[in-house]
Amino acid sequence: MTSVTCSASFPAAHLASPPAEGFADVLVGLQYGDEGKAKIIDALAAGYDVIARFNGGANAGHTIDTPFGRIALKQLPSGVFHPHATLYIGSGCALNPWKLADEIEQLREMGVPLEGRLRISARAALVQPHHIALDRRGGGTIGTTGNGIGPCYADRALRVRNDKRVNLMLGDLLNSEADTVASMRDVFTGMINADGGTSPWVAEMSDLLLSLPKVADTLRAYIEPDRGWLANRVKQGARVLFEGAQSVLLDVVDGCQPYVTSSHTVPAYAYVGGDLSPKYHRRTIGVAKAIMSRVGRGPFPSELGGERSAQYCDDASQSHLGVTDEQARFSPEQLLRSNDPFDVGTALRMLTGEYGTGTGRPRRIGMLDLAQLREVVKAHAVDCVYLNKVDCLAHYFHSTYQGVPMRVNRDVLSSDVMPDVLIYPGLSEHSLTLGREGKLDAAMHGFVDFVERQIGAPLAGIGLGPERASLVSLSAHQPALVVAASPHV
Repeated sequence: MTSVTCSASFPAAHLASPPAEGFADVLVGLQYGDEGKAKIIDALAAGYDVIARFNGGANAGHTIDTPFGRIALKQLPSGVFHPHATLYIGSGCALNPWKLADEIEQLREMGVPLEGRLRISARAALVQPHHIALDRRGGGTIGTTGNGIGPCYADRALRVRNDKRVNLMLGDLLNSEADTVASMRDVFTGMINADGGTSPWVAEMSDLLLSLPKVADTLRAYIEPDRGWLANRVKQGARVLFEGAQSVLLDVVDGCQPYVTSSHTVPAYAYVGGDLSPKYHRRTIGVAKAIMSRVGRGPFPSELGGERSAQYCDDASQSHLGVTDEQARFSPEQLLRSNDPFDVGTALRMLTGEYGTGTGRPRRIGMLDLAQLREVVKAHAVDCVYLNKVDCLAHYFHSTYQGVPMRVNRDVLSSDVMPDVLIYPGLSEHSLTLGREGKLDAAMHGFVDFVERQIGAPLAGIGLGPERASLVSLSAHQPALVVAASPHV
């Protein structure tokens, strides 16, 4: 038997040096969504070669304020305004081809072409007309966006229904467009017949099917059939930033059932849905916001107004009431001075623009939950956190709280010994004003130090407004000062 050794039999000097391999970082929201992930990605994108999506679809609205104007991206990665960055949409996503084609065209009209920059995995799930119809019909219990994402992921797992394949992928449009359109039509027709022809979306879904060939022509140039495309880029040295669509508390397994999204949102899934080996993982970046919010139903421990707020927002969503209606009915300044937390939550929603990016529905509002953040940071080994909307904490100084209320403990039995909610007194409007100018005073350093100790992770930056320039990097400042007046818990 021949003995084989792995050692080289010639001098190392004769070996060509292999190129240095790249790495991947994963950025996720740490709360219930809408934390401003797109803003952070836009700020960090210059340091990466590829910005990639690994989950979700048109149910995620990411708003970016740029020199080109404001745009709400739903399916494209948030690095679109960085010409050097390649954009990748992984196989873990559920794509609405019609909305994706519209998004591409919208960017083209803004002077941001994507030819040569955008690659979409051919294995990404394809949202079909019957998925959208099913979601609109049955998604109200959970509070979905009605984009068909849940039924699409369900069909991916089901694979075949009534002897017909239902887990169509984007690559099927590339390989057999006519068969793909015919398959969608057959499934949708079967659903209509089962309903007795009473579905209110027959005409709309039929129009989608008629327009699909044109949409396929738009997307064809971006479809990537090579499942190893991203891995090859990283092997050649590419630096990747994975962008989570929804946030970790809405994960289909880790979240509180059934009030979750339909995909995996935790950082570990980036390497499954993003088509890359986890050996390239470098760090996990979390994004949270100081004024918390949640859309749809489900638990929200720090919600201002509790069940009343949840019911109000659900009723408003069902009635299609949004920002215009609340502005006509309420004075946020007056509500802010109320002793009722429900009123304060309504005022904060109006003053901070907390309405759904895609739907316009009012978001439920809560105080900053440091106890919850601490658990999430620990569970997912988050390396650093960006905290957005810190400037909005100034509104609390005009409320009856006279400070910043924060939830610091969970499921406390004796509030006399260890309070669930703490009113943090160490900030001031003057501190926040200085922060917007990029100057952090002792009070702001004290706030940063307090938050870091509470959540068990360093703050990499704080957001003091929606614009790019309003993000203050804490690495540029001295280590956070410990202020004696800061509350300790």
